[in-house]
Formats: sequence, structure tokens, C-alpha cells
Amino acid sequence: MAEALSDDDKSDSIDSVVPAYKEEATDDDSGEGDIINSAKKIRASGLSYEKVNIFSDGKCAEEEAVNYNNFKWTCCKINDTEQGTKKYYKCNFKRGSNCPAKIYLLFHANNFEVTLFQAIIQHDHTTESEQIGIRIELKNVIVKLFQNGYTTPKAILSELDKLKIIQPKASQIASFLATLRKKLYGPAQISLNYIKNWCIGKSIVPNDPDECFVAYYYIKDDDDDPLFRLFVTTRNLIKNCLNSNHICADATYKLIWQGYPVLIAGTTDKQCAFHPFGIALCINEKTSGFEFMFKSVQLTVEKLYNISYCPIILVADASGAITNGFINVFNVVEKRIMCWFHVTKNIDTQLNAIKDEKK
Repeated sequence: MAEALSDDDKSDSIDSVVPAYKEEATDDDSGEGDIINSAKKIRASGLSYEKVNIFSDGKCAEEEAVNYNNFKWTCCKINDTEQGTKKYYKCNFKRGSNCPAKIYLLFHANNFEVTLFQAIIQHDHTTESEQIGIRIELKNVIVKLFQNGYTTPKAILSELDKLKIIQPKASQIASFLATLRKKLYGPAQISLNYIKNWCIGKSIVPNDPDECFVAYYYIKDDDDDPLFRLFVTTRNLIKNCLNSNHICADATYKLIWQGYPVLIAGTTDKQCAFHPFGIALCINEKTSGFEFMFKSVQLTVEKLYNISYCPIILVADASGAITNGFINVFNVVEKRIMCWFHVTKNIDTQLNAIKDEKK
């Protein structure tokens, strides 16, 4: 079982919300129930109305209006007149329908009564208004492209151009992709309680050596400063520790919707191939986060193989948080090696800053 590395672990009533990734609004869900006062919408000029019912209060009137005569009605306009406030509804038989039938509620100015009026016109559910947004056929094409690895509006527009398909706006594709991701992967906003329950569900060490499990986790429920850390690995990954005396560590982003860093630790072989031990998800990449990851690696090796794991060499960038986290867990670092990629990158940056006097 995974162990919570916290003395402050609370009950399952943890409901603090992890900050959500801000998605773009979707145009697929817009417009049907909004209150509109726009000249761009079709006005009900020339229609005659007849009184059909009187209500003693507004709540009963509105409940009756939205389901009047077993049709679905949505509010489309509100007008203030000398008689009182008029709240207009249009027949919304289905999305995209252009039924001319309308009703309105009159909230009388001189009393509490509400009168329901109906337009003297028949329902027409055979005609459809011009479709708004991306066509269904094009959505299916975008879904296939998304499943094939084209996950950005720019990449999808490029593929649509190759397929000689009329291209929608990039903003429309971005909105549709936000809806698609939510449908496929669930909402971006999650709670600490959800994270804790997930950790508990994944805490049993499986028999399959390639199935992941949560080795350790730490959750602090605090409205002012919520905190969570968890370490995920497999039997085969953690087994890489047994023949290694050095650790390579770093942090990466763009893997989590909420923007939190993913910390990774592993080792390398003589062919310079990288072998990870596991990954840690933390709220930041400070010393405490790396200390949690290194401690989780050490305790997991000890629990599974009854071996005291104590590497002496650390390979990383110049981050002091990684170095301090390593020393706090393993007490000493005999060699602190800089990552070659970061060294060469910084050298190139400094060289580009030097002006060539010959030019």
C-alpha cells in the first residue's frame, strides 16, 4: 500500500479545488438560453397575440412558460413597457430549428399578476436556420485528426488545407478542441479529495511489473495554501535503482492541465540511455518537492527489495533546489555533475552575446 508522507492527512472530506486550467469558451454551447436584446435577432413584428392564462405569481408563470403545450421554450428577449415587463419566449423544438411560434409573459406593473400570451401562428418544425459553428461532418474529420496526433488549431488547419476542405476559423477549432478534451479526459478542474481518492485507489503494488502504482503521497488541505505531492512508479522502473549509484533529476512542464511541474528521477547506462525511476507530481519545484521525490525513491526500494538505497552522484542543471533535496535525503553528494545539455545551451547563449569586432 502507498503511504501518505504527512502527519496532517485529513479525512475524505477534502474539497479544496485545485486551480483549473483556463479553457477557451466553446461556441457549441452558446446562445440557446441567453437573454438577448439584439437587433440582429429576428423580431416578432407583425405577430398578433392572444391571452391564454393568468398566474398569481411569476415563479409559476415561468415554470409554465418553458414547457407550455409540451413544447420547449427558451427566453429570447425582455422588454420594459408601460404595462409592465414582457418576457418573450421562442419555440426551441431542436437546435437549429427556426420555428416562428412565440409566447410572452407580461409581469403587470400595477399588481402581482402575470399573464401568458401566445402568438396566433402555427408551429413549423420543418425549416432550419443556418448552422452556426463547425459542421458535423467537419467535426468528425477534426476528431480523427486529433486522434492521429494533430492536437493544435494550426496543425489541424494545415491538414484540412491538404485535404482541400473548407477551413473554419482557428478560434472555432480551439473552442471545439477544448470541448473535445473535456469529453475525452474529463474536466480540468479537480479537487484534493479527487486526488487523494485516486492515490488510494492506485496504492496497491500490482503483480504486473509494468503497471503503475502510487508509492507515496502527501496531501495538505488548507484553504489558504493547498498542497499535494505524489510519486508514481512501476516495479520495473524502480528496479533500475539496484545497479546505479547516480541519479539524474529535472522538472518538466506542459504535461498537466493545471500547469504544475512533473519531477522526474532516473539514471543512465554506459550508452547514455536514460532509465527513469518514476515521476512525482508536485505543486512546485522547490527543495521540498525534490526532497519528497528522492525520499519516495529511497523508501520504495527499501520496501520492495529490502535494500538501503544511497546514491552518491547527482546529475542535474544548476538548480539549488535539486541539490538541497538530494542532500536532505541521502546526506551527502560526492559528485555534483552539471547536465551537458544545459551547459552547452548556456555557452551558446553567452557566445551570442559577444559582438564580433570584425563586422
